[in-house]
Amino acid sequence: MDEPVIYDLFRQMYISKLPYMRTLLYQILLFGLLFSGFDSALAQNQHFEIHTHHHPVLQKIDEMSETGQLTKEDALLQKFYTGFSPDKLSNHLTELNKTPVKCMVPVMKEFYSIRDQLSEAVISEIENLITRSDDSQTSEYLSPAGNFIFYYETSGNDAVPAEDSNNSGVPDYIEKAAFAADSSYRYQVEQLGFTDFRLTDPYEVFFRNFNFYGTTTASGGTTYITIHNNFIGFPPNTHPEGHQTGALYVTIAHEVKHAIQYAANQWRGSAGSFNWSEMDATLMEETVFDDVNDYYNYIKSGFDSFEPNSNSIFGNPQSATPGAYWHITWMLYFVEQFGMDFWVDVWSHVEETANINFFEATEIELTARGTDLSEQHLKNHLWHAAAGEFSTNDFGFQEREFYPNANLIATFEELPDSLPNERTLGARAANYLKVLPPLNENGQAKITVEHSEPNFGIGTLAVFNNGTTDYRLDFSTVNTTSMEIQTNWALESIERLHIAVVNTSLDQSAQYKLFVESGEFSTIDSTELARQFELKQNFPNPFNPSTTIQFQLFEPTNVSLKVYDSLGRLIETIINQDLPPANHQFSFDASGLPSGVYFYRLSTPERQETRKMLLIK
Repeated sequence: MDEPVIYDLFRQMYISKLPYMRTLLYQILLFGLLFSGFDSALAQNQHFEIHTHHHPVLQKIDEMSETGQLTKEDALLQKFYTGFSPDKLSNHLTELNKTPVKCMVPVMKEFYSIRDQLSEAVISEIENLITRSDDSQTSEYLSPAGNFIFYYETSGNDAVPAEDSNNSGVPDYIEKAAFAADSSYRYQVEQLGFTDFRLTDPYEVFFRNFNFYGTTTASGGTTYITIHNNFIGFPPNTHPEGHQTGALYVTIAHEVKHAIQYAANQWRGSAGSFNWSEMDATLMEETVFDDVNDYYNYIKSGFDSFEPNSNSIFGNPQSATPGAYWHITWMLYFVEQFGMDFWVDVWSHVEETANINFFEATEIELTARGTDLSEQHLKNHLWHAAAGEFSTNDFGFQEREFYPNANLIATFEELPDSLPNERTLGARAANYLKVLPPLNENGQAKITVEHSEPNFGIGTLAVFNNGTTDYRLDFSTVNTTSMEIQTNWALESIERLHIAVVNTSLDQSAQYKLFVESGEFSTIDSTELARQFELKQNFPNPFNPSTTIQFQLFEPTNVSLKVYDSLGRLIETIINQDLPPANHQFSFDASGLPSGVYFYRLSTPERQETRKMLLIK
């Protein structure tokens, strides 16, 4: 039977209030729609990442399965118990199940992928877990804006709270859900301009009692949302009306963004990967309902603690972005720097270009704003390094003082000092350090870094004794493996330094050594060197397949202009000759090159400068 036909049948019969039909159709929904609709989208995207290890119980189950302590069948059953029936969990897993699972779709996907390998008993047990009870009545409610229809139970295991404070005949819980849905749609679609996901009008929302927040399911070419029926016992948040209301609001904002993602690109490409899509949806929780702050549960080890969650950027900057819910602050940085329109524009590229890499789409928008991903990724990490109790008055996230303390690999209290061993950083990863200069230390702060690969950055934040701050972002140039950063900050005026060492490469690991000392800032005026030439940004940028590189010489000199790829390999020497003072321009043709980031470097005997350009085919 065709998927749209099944979906239509489900809609008609589910809301018909025939209990046995609802049970049957719910099974069809889960095994026919969830897996045929959702899986058909995923089948077109081999890059969609399926993870079940983002919850401590699921992670432990995976470990036990890999080591042979659990069979494949038992492991899968334990995962379903985690989400649908925690009382059936094995005793040694129960103690880890202190928080709800954020998303059960990966577990559903795993079940579907190995269903033909499971015994009938296990299949029957899982079907019983996910099948709704049939002893209650279904009511429906249309949201005030008419955009959403809510199907809910007033009795039985899936019943929503019955309180009806305004005697409207509709539970307060449902009216609040309608408010949240209309608000989320109004902001995300009507105000920001994200893709409209309502192919069915009104859009359908269901409620169920399970051990996770909610889910968005693809079916019949569109999607529908299922939300927890009461959120009792879920982690705390800061909403003024209480934790239950806060959890309801942000879950709906989260799932609405999932529906938008599906409408935009059917969850294909890197933008459809588990980590990207979950990080993006969690971002909408904060931007739609700023007073809830449920995401604090994902960046902190405890909601009221300054200790970081070991999965978050604060707790584990060595882990590359994206990292699902715990990396929401990476995306939030761009909102606070450029506005929410930034991510709307990024998603427009995702929607227009099939299977575009999400970092590539991000780079396009940063280039349009006169910057690049390396610079912003580095500054992003410096914001994370200076949060929580390390916060300053004028640097970093808007809510930085409520964030956890960054996990430091070292604190230097005597100068000179250095990391005792060479350290390895994966692509897009970072290490954080703090320097507490000794009292009456003379000279200026100097940092030396030796690294094995190009694409390295150092972000340094100085917090002065008078409470003011200053920061520097320094990058290695193409084919260089060392940086010497001599600041003009007098050490005696510095309360502390925060340092973020960042591997800005998207795909290459690197090793590095770091040394901090007291140096002497050179008073030689750099404007003399700067007057030798001015290198301009290539135009157009991004480009395909050719672009123009311009520079101005202010005195006669020997000039070389070379192009390198992202790994520092020489691609082409455009010129290498003596040139007179004048405006010069040269064309670079990349017809035979793949899409990606490239660098062009202008060199004279006294000076060199490198800029980045982006080829998009």
